[in-house]
Amino acid sequence: MSIDPIVSSKYVVIQCALRTTICVVCISMLTREIEYFLLVCANRNIARAADDLGMSQPALTRAIQRLEAQMGVKLFLRTPRGVEPTAIGEVLRKNCESARVLLHDAEHEIAQMAAGQLGHVRIGIGPTIARHIGQRLLPRLITERPGARVQVHVAFNAELFERLELGELDFVVAGLPDVLPPGLIARPLMQIDMCVVVRTGHPLTKIIAPSMSDLRHYRSAAPRQDVHARRLAEQILAEHGLDRNHVMVESNSWEAILETVATTDLFTLAPWHRNFEDMWSGRMQRVDIPELARQQSVGLVLREGGFVSSLAERAMALIKG
Repeated sequence: MSIDPIVSSKYVVIQCALRTTICVVCISMLTREIEYFLLVCANRNIARAADDLGMSQPALTRAIQRLEAQMGVKLFLRTPRGVEPTAIGEVLRKNCESARVLLHDAEHEIAQMAAGQLGHVRIGIGPTIARHIGQRLLPRLITERPGARVQVHVAFNAELFERLELGELDFVVAGLPDVLPPGLIARPLMQIDMCVVVRTGHPLTKIIAPSMSDLRHYRSAAPRQDVHARRLAEQILAEHGLDRNHVMVESNSWEAILETVATTDLFTLAPWHRNFEDMWSGRMQRVDIPELARQQSVGLVLREGGFVSSLAERAMALIKG
């Protein structure tokens, strides 16, 4: 069962069999003009949006003009490269994107209810804890729910949170930043030690009490600058006199970073836990430098007010242990 996104009804009524009440979700349905509007926002160009839609540019322009007339405001400004949403247009875009996610939630829940099962869960996991969380969750979930379908997407926080906001993930397990994006909420899970990690036999491992002055002789491997783990590491190192020039290798792959550290004299800051230690036993060691002693908060991140199936709730319970 599916819901046509272009419908005339203004409300979706969802009777939740697993709840004791009937939840009435009042959602203004996305009109065809709103869908056109969102595509123009994404392309920043009416001609490209018209090509994507398979319609003429004048027809799309008239549709946008009808929407502007209905709203009584200007939604786009012309630029040398195309168009840009006005301040009001940007507000409309954000609210329509939120409505689209709510509609997707409604469709997802109704489709699962109609099928008589809640058997699909989409999980995002941060790369530094992916193996740890996978071993903690998947064997038990597969045993408990053999008919379930589980999708796991491993990426750094920025991508995971974006996918979560768009409704492409049911929940995320990741290191928690100081401030979450609007509309997301966190359920703390655990604290993990952050420490300097180097290859086994690295000169730093031969020093009885290594310090920041010893670390300054070596460069590091790190994720991209927009990654929370990178920002956290740089904040910690900057507090003790290491500037950003210490990064020699930058990668969007956590495995590539660790493999580089395991085969060179570069170091990285990594969350140290039992699975990490077991996986890299004999190849990498932690180096405890008192000035860098930190703990990383790891938690579950969800959309505030978003639909969470019973399977997703069970998966989160298993992760919590």
